[in-house]
Amino acid sequence: MSEPLVAVQGLHKSYRMGKVDLHVLRGVSFSLSAGSFTAVVGASGSGKSTLLHLIGMLDKPDRGMVALSGQDVTALPTRRRDGMRCRDVGFVFQFYHLLGELNVLENVLLPAKVACSTLAWLGQRAKARQAATETLDRLGLGDRLRHRPKELSGGERQRVAIARALMNRPRILLADEPTGNLDSASGKGIMELLKQCNRRDGQTILMVTHDASLAEQTDRILHLRDGRCNEL
Repeated sequence: MSEPLVAVQGLHKSYRMGKVDLHVLRGVSFSLSAGSFTAVVGASGSGKSTLLHLIGMLDKPDRGMVALSGQDVTALPTRRRDGMRCRDVGFVFQFYHLLGELNVLENVLLPAKVACSTLAWLGQRAKARQAATETLDRLGLGDRLRHRPKELSGGERQRVAIARALMNRPRILLADEPTGNLDSASGKGIMELLKQCNRRDGQTILMVTHDASLAEQTDRILHLRDGRCNEL
């Protein structure tokens, strides 16, 4: 049996709220195989976003482990975690988080630029621009390269965010309510795009959603409740 791409073991996470400790995760464990598309569902405040942040190395658990291809990333020094996050993890958020002063192409190029030194970027810039342009064209945004985010629809902004997340060819794409800020038609288009990335390109995706109809289109559904995770 092949090693899982992501292994989550006994994750605990709490936050201090005034004089009270809020226990969000209470021993969450599961694994994800390469090329899978998994949805995480649960009520607001159940810890779905916290879980994504821990897997994506944006935060550390109080206890437990997250392993990427067998390597415990929770034990790594901050600098190595930052490097792995940039190379191996793509993030798509509900509110896009595009930089308004940059155009579409510049937004998508950011992960590639951050991943290397200034000198290295000078040598890789042309190749990165070609890759970003090809990705944007594939996502139906080939005629929007010079547009700024404010000139795009919500669905187009989310497509730019997905292109940015895919820029460094990450091993896993973490999507936190990717359709939550869109109308139903735009949301359907984004879900179809994610399914294409998974089925055509083999992209591993872990998606948080409140929408049961979206979750049912994935390969697997995990349910977070009372700080614990169960498979539906």
